This record gives sequence, C-alpha cells and structure tokens, in this order.
Amino acid sequence: MVEEEYVYGRGVPMVVKPPASGVFDKLVENIRYKGQLIARNQKLDSGVAAGFEGLVIGFLFAVIMIGLPIVLRGGM
Repeated sequence: MVEEEYVYGRGVPMVVKPPASGVFDKLVENIRYKGQLIARNQKLDSGVAAGFEGLVIGFLFAVIMIGLPIVLRGGM
C-alpha cells in the first residue's frame, strides 16, 4: 500500500465532509420571510394612517379655499 504524504501550508485545502447547510438555508429563508411580513405590515399601517391624515387635510384645505372667497365677498 502506498502511503500519501501530506504537505501542510501549500495548495488549496480539501473538504473532507461538506457542511450541513440545509438547516442554515431554512433558517435564513424563515428570517427573510418574517422580515418581509413585518415590512409589508409597516407599509400598510403607514399608508392607511397617511391616507386618512391627507384626506382630512385636503378636506379642510378645500373648505378654506371655497369658504374664504365667500366670506371675503360678504356672502352670496
């Protein structure tokens, strides 16, 4: 039998056993999925809140823009 001689410190190291990355892949995918859910929820909450505030501000602005000329003219 021929014995192989190992030279340390040279060349590319050989991988004897591939790492078990299946568990890490599932964990990363789970974290990514949860992060996307949180981001979607925050965007929805932000959009609804900003939409309602914008509606109220727009309504008040329209009332002022229509009512101000009427008040300044002294009524109809």
